[in-house]
Amino acid sequence: GWEWPDGVGRLLSAGPPPAAGVPPRVKSHAVWDHLPRPENNSATVVRPATSFAERQGSYTNLEGRVQFLRPAVAAEAPLKESWDVLCELAAGLGLPLEYAGIFPIQREAAAAFPALGALAQPPSPEPEPLPVLLGPARP
Repeated sequence: GWEWPDGVGRLLSAGPPPAAGVPPRVKSHAVWDHLPRPENNSATVVRPATSFAERQGSYTNLEGRVQFLRPAVAAEAPLKESWDVLCELAAGLGLPLEYAGIFPIQREAAAAFPALGALAQPPSPEPEPLPVLLGPARP
């Protein structure tokens, strides 16, 4: 099986824990997850994450088409939006990331990667989107 390379001192797990487990000699393990998992009980820091329904942002589907997300449920404290947590983590690492929301991040990604150009043109917030119920596919 796969093994961790030597020298992994710090680890950030976003979502489920690593399939290979936490490296045996890791000094600190930070977890950012929307579900409590027994595998994360030994983590140094656990930070609550928003679920898919609480996130604002975008993703690129398997066809390569950029799609935007609007949260169906408002995130309540102590939860923060992903872009805000990213900025906090960067500040903790001494990196100068100061974004005032998800849109500046999307525009910067679009400028850096031409294939993601659609990120620079998010949909208008008006009108409010209609609620959509997603569930398991049925034959």
